[in-house]
Amino acid sequence: MTIRSFLLLLGLSLASLAQAQQYPPGSTDIKAGQGTVRVNTGYVSHFNAHSFHVYSFQYRPTASDAVWNQLPLLPRNDAPPAEFLVKATATADFPLRDARVVVEGSNVALYIAELTFKDTPYDDNATVELKRYVLKQQPDEERWVLVLDSTRRLPQGTDVTQALAKLPSR
Repeated sequence: MTIRSFLLLLGLSLASLAQAQQYPPGSTDIKAGQGTVRVNTGYVSHFNAHSFHVYSFQYRPTASDAVWNQLPLLPRNDAPPAEFLVKATATADFPLRDARVVVEGSNVALYIAELTFKDTPYDDNATVELKRYVLKQQPDEERWVLVLDSTRRLPQGTDVTQALAKLPSR
């Protein structure tokens, strides 16, 4: 019984190593010229290969009385908030979806790289789609949001890890 328990714990700990994850569990603060972006990372365990990490994003402007804003992801500037979380997933062999925050001069961008495929992630025609969201303050409100700025398909053979690694350093 002890050996079986040990092997189960070992298997569970190794399974989490294969997960896609740009940020460690907990909170990571990323300083930008106009404020701080906080990436909150949590792990959702199903005790199998279907476990995953979840990111949520907050932003606090540099003003002394500023509060933390939960950042929704919007498909366009005037859309209602629909998503507040980004799920980072992987097969046992490679990441399927992950995200990274990048400070680009005076802008803050969130990139989400996702492997798209017809039948399985192992398909020869699988490609990565890279979405770029930009941090913006909505003009009619004092609310900060991440708005989809662009979507592009990367060359075949590029994986999720490579797509995010090619972005500028944080």
